[in-house]
This record gives sequence, structure tokens and C-alpha cells, in this order.
Amino acid sequence: MTIASWNSRFETGVEIIDAQHRALFAALNQLTEAFRSGTSGEHVKAGLAALLTYAAEHFQTEEAFMRERGYPDLAVHAAEHVRLVERAHDLETQFREGRPVAMELTIFLADLLAQHIDEFDTAMVRFLKNEPPIVTVKRL
Repeated sequence: MTIASWNSRFETGVEIIDAQHRALFAALNQLTEAFRSGTSGEHVKAGLAALLTYAAEHFQTEEAFMRERGYPDLAVHAAEHVRLVERAHDLETQFREGRPVAMELTIFLADLLAQHIDEFDTAMVRFLKNEPPIVTVKRL
């Protein structure tokens, strides 16, 4: 079952960011399938932890671009990253405690991807494309 479908609407034109976004969509769909199919709890927990770790790495990539290019809304965008990570970890904790949050968690993560890309990443990329690079960002 696919809960989050990648499509051209989410393309930013920044290769590394688009590749990471596609990987996040794929990881979310794998996690959703694990929930749906009743995969062992330990397997689901490992997939969830991997997804959240990769999301944090992706946020670091975005923030490096923003810092290096002097993005004026860096603080707001980074604060949104913190808020999203905290909410995701809260839901992860509830899941690990055995609370029935699988559906809430997958919907939150799917909405997070789509909404964050639409609202925050699109604005960031518009700025990045109009500014010359200062230094090259390392790939994770």
C-alpha cells in the first residue's frame, strides 16, 4: 500500500534534495507496508528508527544549504524541522510503548513530507536558485 506517492509536484530541481525526498517517500511506504502486513514489531521499530534517522540527516542537508547561502528564513525553517522531529519521536515513543498509533504515525509522516516540501522547501529552493553558491555542500 502506498500512502505517499512521489510526483513531479515535489521536485525542487536540487538533485540531492530531490533524491533524499524520494528516499523518504520510499522509506515511508515501506514502513506503511510493514504496519499493514503485520511484520514483526522489532522489524517495524527498526524501519521507523531508520526513517527518522534519515529524515534528520535530510534536514541537516537542507540546513547546510540554507546556512551556506545565507537563507533569511533559516531560523524559521530549522525550527520547523525541530518541531517535526519532536512530534515524530513522540509518536515513535508511543508506538514503542504499545499504543495504537501506527495509522496516526504514517499519516503524520505522509502529511509532513507533502506539506513541508510544499510550504518550506519550495520557498527555500526558490531562494537557493537565485543565489550563487558560496561553498559546496557535502553529500550525506
